[in-house]
Amino acid sequence: MMSKMVKGSEDVHIPMRFRAGVKNMFFDWWYVEAGYGMPFWRFYQDMYGTHPWLSPYGIELKILKPEITDYPIAADDPLGLVGAYSTLMYDNGKYRLWYCTYDFSETGIQENDKLCYMESDDCKHWVRPELSLIEYKGSKSNNIVYGWGNESVGGVLGAHGATVFKDESAPAHERYKLVHLGQATQVKDVFNWIYGAVSPDGIHWRLLDKPILEYLSDTQSVACYIEHNKRGKYVLYVRGWSPQNRHGFGGRRIVRKTESRQFGKFPPPKAVLTPEISWGPSADIYTNSYNRWPGADMAHIMFPTIYHRDTDTLSLHLALSRDGDRWFFPSQSALYSNEENPEKVTTYAGVGLVPYEGNHWALPVFFSRRSHNEYRAERPAIFLATVREDGIAGIEASLMGEFYTYPCVFKGSEMRINSLSYPGGEIKIEVLELKPKLEAPPFEGFTLNDCDPIKGNNHWTPVTFNRKGNISKLAGKIVRFRFKLIRSRIFGFMFV
Repeated sequence: MMSKMVKGSEDVHIPMRFRAGVKNMFFDWWYVEAGYGMPFWRFYQDMYGTHPWLSPYGIELKILKPEITDYPIAADDPLGLVGAYSTLMYDNGKYRLWYCTYDFSETGIQENDKLCYMESDDCKHWVRPELSLIEYKGSKSNNIVYGWGNESVGGVLGAHGATVFKDESAPAHERYKLVHLGQATQVKDVFNWIYGAVSPDGIHWRLLDKPILEYLSDTQSVACYIEHNKRGKYVLYVRGWSPQNRHGFGGRRIVRKTESRQFGKFPPPKAVLTPEISWGPSADIYTNSYNRWPGADMAHIMFPTIYHRDTDTLSLHLALSRDGDRWFFPSQSALYSNEENPEKVTTYAGVGLVPYEGNHWALPVFFSRRSHNEYRAERPAIFLATVREDGIAGIEASLMGEFYTYPCVFKGSEMRINSLSYPGGEIKIEVLELKPKLEAPPFEGFTLNDCDPIKGNNHWTPVTFNRKGNISKLAGKIVRFRFKLIRSRIFGFMFV
C-alpha cells in the first residue's frame, strides 16, 4: 500500500504543523514539551515566580503487547513445510496472504522456497485458490505464484525472504511488486543478491531482468513505496553485518536501509538498527518486519526478531522510529520469548498491519518448536498477532498527570483522540494561546473546565468543549494543547 509521509524529523520546526486527517501518535516524547522545573529566564521568575514552566509530570510511556490467536492461518500445507516469512495485506476488501513453503528432494536437499497465495473475507477463514499457474511435482493444482518453474517467474532463484507490496504510483501492469533473495551471478564468493518482480494483480508475476540491489542479505527483505511532496521513493530494509567481511557476512546481524526514486536502482544500504548492548555479546537482529504506521505522520514500526546465538532461540521485539532512519527499542523486554512460552522456541513476525475486527490490527507471526539450528521434523505455522489499532504504545498516567505540546498549527475543524481510561479515569484537554513574555493562557471557551471529560474506551473520539466539537476558529493559529490525564492512557490525536 502506498503511504504518505512528511519530512524527516530533522526538518520539522516549531511550530509543528498538523495536517487534517492524519494521525499523530504518542510512542516517544516527540510531541511533549520538555518544560522547566524551574523557569530558565530571570525576567520570568521576577514576573511569575519559580513555579514549573509547562513541565510534564505523572506520565510514562507504555507498550501494549499483541495477543496471539488460538488458531493458525497457515499450517499443514499440502506443498510442504510453511516458511517463516510472509506478507499480509488488506486489499480491495479482501485479506491476502503470500507465504512460502519448501520441501526436500529425493536426495534430502531442501528445495527453493515457493511463494504461495491465500485469501480470506474475514482474516479467519482462509482459502487456498487453485490457480493452475506453475507445475509442481507433476501437477498445476496448487496455489503457487512464484519461485518455482520457469525462470521468468523466479523458478531458478526461488523466493526466499519474499515480501509483496502494492505500489499505487506504478502503471497497472506493475501495480504489485515483490522483493526476494536469489543466487548472485557472475561474482565469486557472494552468496546472494536481492531481486525484484512485478505483477498487475499479485498473482501473475514477472521477474525483473537484473537484481534490484547487488548486496548480500539473508533474511526477509522489506520494501515499500512512500509518497513525499507529490513525489515518491522506494524504501528497502535488508540485513547487514557489523563488522562485515569482503564476502558480505561478518559479525553481528543488523538492519540496513536504502532508498531510491526508481525500483531497481538502489544504492548501498546504511545501518539504521543495531543490537542493544544490554542484550549481551550473543545477540543478533535476525529480521526487521518493517511496517509503515497506517495513516500516521512520522511513525514507523518494526517487529524485529532477535537471535540469541548462545541459546539458539529467537524472540520478538518492538522498534519504533519517527523518520525511518533513527530507530530505538522502547523496551528492553521481548514481546514474545522462549522464557515466556517454551513451546514457541522460534518466533518471526511477517510483514503487514491490517485492520481486524473490533478496531484492532492483525500481523502475521510464525512460531516453531524447533530452535534455529536444530534439525528435526516439525510442523511450523503462521498465526495472527492482534493489537488495538494504533495502540501499540501510548502515554499513561497511572494516577494523575499532565503534559503540553510544543507550539503547533493545525488544519481541520475537529480534534479527535484515541484513548483508554481505567475506572474513575478521564482525559481533559485545554487549548492555550501564545503571547509575549512566555504567557500561555487558555483561549476563552477552550479551558479544562470547558472540556467535556473523555472516559472509557475511545477510538478516535471527538474532543468537545461545552458539548461542541467545532474548533475551526483556532485553526491556523499558533497554539499549545494541554492534556490532563487521570488514570488514563492516550495513544494519539488527529484533526479532521
